[in-house]
Amino acid sequence: MTPEKLKQLIVETMDEVYKMSGKDKYQLKKRGFTDRDDAWLRRQVGLQYDKEVQRDITNLRQYNKTNNSNPQGKEMIKAFQNASGVTIAHGLGYISYAESELGGQGDANRKSLKKWLDNYGNLSKNQLSTVAWIGTPEDLPSQFTSYGNHEAITGGTGLLLKGYPVLVSHSSVSSQTLSSLPKELIDHQTHSGIAKRGSFEQPIYSLDQMKYSNFRPGWAAEVLLDNWTVIGCFVTEELMIEAQKNNTLSSLIDDVDATGLPCQVFSRSGWAGEL
Repeated sequence: MTPEKLKQLIVETMDEVYKMSGKDKYQLKKRGFTDRDDAWLRRQVGLQYDKEVQRDITNLRQYNKTNNSNPQGKEMIKAFQNASGVTIAHGLGYISYAESELGGQGDANRKSLKKWLDNYGNLSKNQLSTVAWIGTPEDLPSQFTSYGNHEAITGGTGLLLKGYPVLVSHSSVSSQTLSSLPKELIDHQTHSGIAKRGSFEQPIYSLDQMKYSNFRPGWAAEVLLDNWTVIGCFVTEELMIEAQKNNTLSSLIDDVDATGLPCQVFSRSGWAGEL
């Protein structure tokens, strides 16, 4: 895919607008998500008012226009697209707020690396929420467990990727949780891919800003990744110890081997090695 075609695809996905039905509005009222301060909750479950959607679209378009029009932004985009100088991880064991608190259904496929790849590995037009850090997998910050969305790693298993960074943020952006979206919204975005949008409280515009920030240096608590490719996987040392106690370690290793991917081992204190 040419850079020009990719930019066009990203813009088209950003501009997707889903009009809530009467049923959707009833669900919002029933769940108590109608107050002004509930905008982040409405975004997570994919049921936003028109003005909220348009505001998110405007912010994303401006963010991407800025990053594509200056050397620092282009450098960051290239780094994420090549996974060069930055590591991007999508946690399968991570339970989002929408799933744990807002009644989301979760996804049984996340219990297995191989099953997830078989079901979703070719759906790169659907944007993913990821975390990222400066450097290689070995450079996972030793203090990352005090950072936002660290559960993407400590959840146990996950994937390493490369792709287009639609939004890079120091903090969580309360983006849509795919397993918690209404079927009508998913159907509406089948052709273009399911878009994720987020808040703009702490956006990152360059690798230097990400690396030298006084707030969680070297860490992006949420990156909305599009046009992604899986390049590796990971398991945690803690999960392996637990699996050994439960006599399921061989099954865990078999699951990793079945992916055919290089596998990193992380722990709560940072990188622990390769499997």
